[in-house]
Amino acid sequence: MPHPPFLARWLAVDPSAPGLQIEGEWYTHGQLRALGERVAGWLSFLGVQAGDAVCIQLENGRDLVAAHLGCMALGAVRVPLNAHYRAAEVGPIIEDARPKLVIARDPSIYRGVPVVTAVGEGAPVADWPTPPGDVTCWLFTSGTTGRAKGTPQTYAMWEHNLDGIATRWELASADRLWLCLPLFHTHGLVLGLHGALLRGASAIVSARFDPILPPEGVTHFYGVPTYYRRWLAVMHTHPDAFRALRLLVSGSDGLPAELSDAVYAATGHRVLERYGMTETVMIASNPFAGERRAGTVGTPLDGVDVRIVDGEVQVRGPSVFLGYQPRPDAGAFTEDGFFRTGDAGEFDDKGYLRIVGRKKDLVIVGGVNVSPAEVEVHLAKVPGVAELGCCGLPDVDLNEIVACAVVPDGTVAEPELRAALELAAKDLSGLKRPRRWAFVSSLPRNAMGKLQRARIPGEAFAG
Repeated sequence: MPHPPFLARWLAVDPSAPGLQIEGEWYTHGQLRALGERVAGWLSFLGVQAGDAVCIQLENGRDLVAAHLGCMALGAVRVPLNAHYRAAEVGPIIEDARPKLVIARDPSIYRGVPVVTAVGEGAPVADWPTPPGDVTCWLFTSGTTGRAKGTPQTYAMWEHNLDGIATRWELASADRLWLCLPLFHTHGLVLGLHGALLRGASAIVSARFDPILPPEGVTHFYGVPTYYRRWLAVMHTHPDAFRALRLLVSGSDGLPAELSDAVYAATGHRVLERYGMTETVMIASNPFAGERRAGTVGTPLDGVDVRIVDGEVQVRGPSVFLGYQPRPDAGAFTEDGFFRTGDAGEFDDKGYLRIVGRKKDLVIVGGVNVSPAEVEVHLAKVPGVAELGCCGLPDVDLNEIVACAVVPDGTVAEPELRAALELAAKDLSGLKRPRRWAFVSSLPRNAMGKLQRARIPGEAFAG
């Protein structure tokens, strides 16, 4: 069976070309392919077959990259998980993904599924098959229902989108990316790792972002607004180190105009903003050559149809997924096939898209989507809570933080109730934990009794 074009293109890259630097060691594209084949052999020994799901919960590093490559070489479906998720967060994903194997540092948070804590190698498997159903990756994204939604990803989705990005940003094999974004997210995994591999480029993979000087030889950097805010002091002190870069990109959250201007003043770079989602990969982008309009996410990529209906951004095209699995959402698409993003937007007079708000209730903390409903479901179990509602509040560093308004039932004193809520919140990963609390007599609701999260900041946290 022939390889899908995406995979065939990477397998045809010059094997001697530099690929990835991981934990200080360089791997050529050929060495990366060989590593994937050996890890595929190990996975096969453990009983994993093409089409099986493999959950991967690791920090950026050699094992994480090797696990991805091994699954690709075997034709297994990767399910990357946030490395900081706790048992309460991974449980629903395990239930939906039904993985054959989990690769994670902490096996104690998993039940009823085989777990290994490190990636091994075995006799090479070298056929690199197409996964059954063409699903190579299954990303779970925060939804407004409180349960993560499974979004199947195909090579065809990625290839169309990454080619469009390469054209818009004038990317080439000579580029070198400093990749600090977590590889469980579309931004880091698809745009960063696979974007570099597809065009035969190179990347330096870091465990996390630290506001230090860019590594030598780096030409590109992809980040979120929080990264740039934390980087400003270094930019002002060493502007020449940043002027050597060719492109700075920001996404996953809106980049405030004043922050964009501050980076430009310090480095001479106008940060390039783009817009995408797990369900659609990239939708729109400012150009590399041409006007980059601060406060906008640019124009739609070639082949991607974007329209505004009743204020909502809707999108259709080859890079849009086909639907949530295994829990379909009939309302996710319009009758004529446009995906409802839930984001509110508008086009300006030059066709640049501006995201003006979110119809969704998601809170974006440091570039990471957090579902208030998920936090609410978890905290509502605490004795003494009659009801509660979570929302986002502005934050200088993270752009937003999670806040929680609580209606006590009167059976527990407020100090004890707050302590119990804070203890329960520790079962969630750090960015999901509320950083501000308010104890109120009631929550804002509409005439039908639906919680109005958009009103919580003004009614519970004003002043």
